[in-house]
Amino acid sequence: MRFQVLGNFEVLGDSRVRTPSAPKLRRTLALLILRHNEVVPTKALIEELWGSSPPDKAIRAVHTYIYELRRSLARPGCGGELFLQTRPSGYTVRVPESAIDLNSFRVLVKEGREVLAAGDPGHARDVLNRALGMWQGGALANVDCGELLEAHATELEERRLRALEMRVEADFQLGRHHELNGELKALAAARPLHEGIHAKLMLALYRSGRRGEALKVFHDLRRHLVDALGLEPGPELQRLQRSMLAGDPSLDPPAVARTQPPRRAQPPAPPAQLPRDIVDFTGRQAVLDEIAGLLAAHGATTGLPVVALVGMPGVGKTATAVHLAHAVRARYPDGQLYVPLGGSQPAASKVSAAEAMEHILRGIGVAPRDIPTTLGGRMALFRTWSSDRRVLLVLDDADSPQQVEPLLPGGIGCAVLITARFLLYGLRGARTVPLGCLSTAEGGQLLTRLIGRERTDAEPEAVADVVRLADGLPLAITFLGERLMALRPVSISCVLAKIRSAKGQHRLSELSALGLDLYGRLDSCFRKLDENTQEAFLRLALIPHRLFTAGQGARALGTDTTTADVVLMRLVDASLVEVAEQRAAGGRHYRFRKPVREYALEKMAATRTAPSVRHFMGF
Repeated sequence: MRFQVLGNFEVLGDSRVRTPSAPKLRRTLALLILRHNEVVPTKALIEELWGSSPPDKAIRAVHTYIYELRRSLARPGCGGELFLQTRPSGYTVRVPESAIDLNSFRVLVKEGREVLAAGDPGHARDVLNRALGMWQGGALANVDCGELLEAHATELEERRLRALEMRVEADFQLGRHHELNGELKALAAARPLHEGIHAKLMLALYRSGRRGEALKVFHDLRRHLVDALGLEPGPELQRLQRSMLAGDPSLDPPAVARTQPPRRAQPPAPPAQLPRDIVDFTGRQAVLDEIAGLLAAHGATTGLPVVALVGMPGVGKTATAVHLAHAVRARYPDGQLYVPLGGSQPAASKVSAAEAMEHILRGIGVAPRDIPTTLGGRMALFRTWSSDRRVLLVLDDADSPQQVEPLLPGGIGCAVLITARFLLYGLRGARTVPLGCLSTAEGGQLLTRLIGRERTDAEPEAVADVVRLADGLPLAITFLGERLMALRPVSISCVLAKIRSAKGQHRLSELSALGLDLYGRLDSCFRKLDENTQEAFLRLALIPHRLFTAGQGARALGTDTTTADVVLMRLVDASLVEVAEQRAAGGRHYRFRKPVREYALEKMAATRTAPSVRHFMGF
């Protein structure tokens, strides 16, 4: 659905207008839309609808209006509650920013302001005209506004006027004063006390050779100000009048546009968006070689090389991907693009495919005014641009194949490297490379890079203990290394003893309190599981063995071995369980990394309940 507030308030969807016809429903929805993605208190809705004299059953009436809006605006196959959500103190409308014309207007005005300040009045005029063209009348013209909506409508009209003033300024800089006279006269008549508009009208008339009319505008405005407010015109307007009387040359129109030859546009430099590589990067040579080999498959087939690097939170997916991208960047002379997709973030922070495509198009030098409004148009533009180029695209923290698929370039000379916490089932042609934790030797090397060889050589056993405490997780090793650097006079053993002094099974929370938020990262993985798999995960974490089989998992879950194996592989795909080894006779052996097991135990301790024994035949 799309919503228009710049003019009549309209709701557009399913190729038809879906605007509520009842005045109070329309007013309620208008307020919710103008304050979209934030909670609008029930009392604010009551104040808007009835002012200071609400009826006795106002709250019940608001509930009825919300119910009617949900029923009438529910999208096919979706409940209205997904669009209009109830909160403890009120209601919130969840819609993308791009679904409301006001947000598009703001983006265009911001762009116009920036290019005008940068000295490009022609571009600014085009952008601001597009912004002003979105208005179809007065703000919320068909809404009987209460006090709150009236304030919003006034603010919107002020935004419109500021945009218009900027566009007029762009016209002045372009020497288009002759064309402004009629428009400015109409504006001045509508706003008889607005000194800024009258000053622009005076200047336009003066530059058009109509000095007498320009001075008459000043005298007419002065008379209105004195009669209505008892005030004289402001100092700037008075200075403008004196300059006109004196024939000041500074008021003459600019000649820049006629004297400067057009500059030849320079081709944009290839994008180089990769984040910086880290000097402490350690190990991973086998993984790096495997990915580099897969990405180098140019020309072997007509397919685009796509590699997904998958692993648990904190295992170093982004660092590995960025390190490799820097190592192979010379293969991609037409640019390297980096797009953070926010897949592990809350739903509101995830980047949509359309937003990611806009980021990519801006990165390759497409002007904002030339970016198509639809995802399909953006995809077509990028694939055409990349069809004969060699570009490396790094998509970091992907959420799903549906988020990634539209972003893929069109040329087989390009390559795509993706990082994700979950296996991206359904992404055609993608090769998956799992990223595990560091070995004890690699973890020791990383710690040495962080705190120096002198300290690690002095306490080799303590170094091994640090790596074991982190269970080879690079993020945890790096965090502990930074703590050791901050406490440089203290021995590694003493710092380790302090961290290990966390009571019970709450070491993960202790690390979080120190600044390492592993709990939150793992929680984002846990929340993506369905309810049955979440319960299975918690029960499996109670198995006391570091390595366990599907048979042992079956006993913990109260189901058969085959079903337990399916459940465990789902958790492997979610990067919460690892396949430790594959034995011909004994089958697969699984394991929990220590931070993951401690997360599960803390999760159960936080709720003070253990998961109930259930049969998982539904998997």
